[in-house]
This record gives sequence, structure tokens and C-alpha cells, in this order.
Amino acid sequence: MVLWIGGRAQGKLALAKQKWPEAKILDVSETDAKCKEELLRSLEDAPKDERLVWNHFHLFVRRALSLGMEPSELWEKVASFVDERPDLVVICDEIGNGIVPMEPEERRYREETGRMLCKLAAKADSVERIFCGIPVRIK
Repeated sequence: MVLWIGGRAQGKLALAKQKWPEAKILDVSETDAKCKEELLRSLEDAPKDERLVWNHFHLFVRRALSLGMEPSELWEKVASFVDERPDLVVICDEIGNGIVPMEPEERRYREETGRMLCKLAAKADSVERIFCGIPVRIK
């Protein structure tokens, strides 16, 4: 598994499409899931036998938390998804910089996303930060 992080609009997805043109793009954040079961079904339906680029991981976490998933349950699903797809590329915006939000839900979403990224980085074969379309290897 490969983990890419970087600021918004820094060319992460464009670089992934260039590097792996055959890859399928998974963007669960675009789903209109009304419950956590629908959201998780969109993960379950994703292919296992081809390269997959999971875009907007941070928005998936936000959606899952807003639908009432507990962080431990969410991590269990994410870890299982990642383990079943060794060629997976996970793309996530950096969301921990800047002003700390006043809303508790926003703080919780950022905190839980950060915790999951730490766990994903530990599992990843490589971690890169994309800045201005240029990858910088972290791991």
C-alpha cells in the first residue's frame, strides 16, 4: 500500500493518474450514503484484483463519523480494506495545519483522520508528501 498526503490541489490525483493510468479511482466521499451501512457497502463493492486509488480519504472519514461510526469500528473497516488490497494507493489532504476549529465535530474529524493516517503510514510500503505535483518520500 502507498500513502500520499499533501495540501489541497497539490496534484496528488493527477500524479497518481499519470503514474498508474490503469488504476480505478475510488472516491467514497462522493457517495450520497444515508447510513453507515451504505457507506461501507461502497467499500465492499470496490475491486480487489486491480490497482485502486482511494482519493479523498479524509472526506471518507468525515462522512463515516457524521453517520455515527465509532473510530475503532471505522479503523477496523479501513484496515481490512487496506489489507485486502496490497496495490492500494491512499490519497489524503493535509488537514491538521492552520487554525484549530471551534466546532467539536471539526476537531474530532481532524483528530481521528490524523490518528488513522498514523496507522496507515505504519502499514504502508511507502509514504510520500506531494507538494506542487512533486513527490517527496517520507517512508
